[in-house]
Formats: sequence, C-alpha cells, structure tokens
Amino acid sequence: MEQVTTAVDVARGISDFGMTAMTAGFYLVVSAVTLILFIRWFIKLVNQIFHVQQATLDSIIKAQASQEGKLDQLKEALTGEVLGQIRVVIKHVLDSTMHRVCTSIAQVKEENHLDDKQAVEGKIRSVIENLYYHNHSDLDMFSYNGRKLSYYMNPEWLEKVYGYCITAIYDGLPYHRKKYLFELGVIYEKIRLEFFENLKKM
Repeated sequence: MEQVTTAVDVARGISDFGMTAMTAGFYLVVSAVTLILFIRWFIKLVNQIFHVQQATLDSIIKAQASQEGKLDQLKEALTGEVLGQIRVVIKHVLDSTMHRVCTSIAQVKEENHLDDKQAVEGKIRSVIENLYYHNHSDLDMFSYNGRKLSYYMNPEWLEKVYGYCITAIYDGLPYHRKKYLFELGVIYEKIRLEFFENLKKM
C-alpha cells in the first residue's frame, strides 16, 4: 500500500512540476549529499595527515633531545681530555722556562758585573721577555674554545719573574740552584693557576 502511495506521489509531482524539475531536485539532493561526504572525507584525511606529522615531529624532537644529550656527554668527555692535554703542555712550557730563568740568574751572577745595575736589569728584562714571547709563539700552536692558548697569557707575568730575578741576583748570596728553583717554582705555580683561571673566565 505504501509503495502505491509513493508511486502516486511521484506521479503527482511529475504532473505538478514536470520531469525536469524533479530530475533537477534529485541531482541537487545527490550533489549536496556527495559534497557533504567529500567534505567529511577531506577533513578526515587532513586529520590523519596532521596526526602522522605530529607523530613524526614528536619522534624528531625525541631523537634531537637524545642526540643533544649524547653531544653534551661527548663535549664533556672531550673538554676533560683537552684540558688534560693543556695541563701537560703548560707544565712542560713553564718548567722549561723556569729552568732557563734559573740558568740566566746563574750566568749573571757568575759574570760578576753587578756594579752596572742598569745593564744587568736590561739583560734580565731582555731574557725574560724573549722567553715570554717564545712561550707565546709555542702556545699559538694550540687552541681552546676557538682561541689560541697564548690568548690566556698575561703580560703581568713578565714583571713578577723579572722582579724576582733582580732580587735573586742582588741578594748577596752565592748561586744556589735548588733554592732559586724552589722560589721560582712558587712563582710559576701561581702563573699556572692564573692561566687556568683565565681559561675558565674568558
């Protein structure tokens, strides 16, 4: 009975509006449904792409964090190793310089021309400066934090060593290598500590 009623309604619609109007209405309904389905499908597709990209981004962030952690560990390990090597280099340079300064004190005392103090002071200053700039040149071969090791030297060290040398030469005592090496060792130990303080500050 319902099927008959539906057929009658369709027939009545066709007679009232014409076949073209009914067909147009049918296509409008189909188009609207199709458009709605397409929009829903497109939104679903976009959401899927977004979730995939979000998951990819999360994995990249995690991988980056992991790499940064490993790089930090590597940097710490390398920094410790590099500092160890720098300590060896600085110790060698300062020990060598200390012995040469001590030898210079001995030479001046043995020459026994201490009356000409101006000449003695000039000679000692020249020796100390030559050793300082020789060390400066040697340390240019090494770098730390993008700077040559010579960058961390301090010209004031010249005056400390020079002042001690003049005092030792005119102390009125015979040359005593162990005594002078010990006293110079104290000065050069302070220089070494200051050098590593400069590494941390600069």
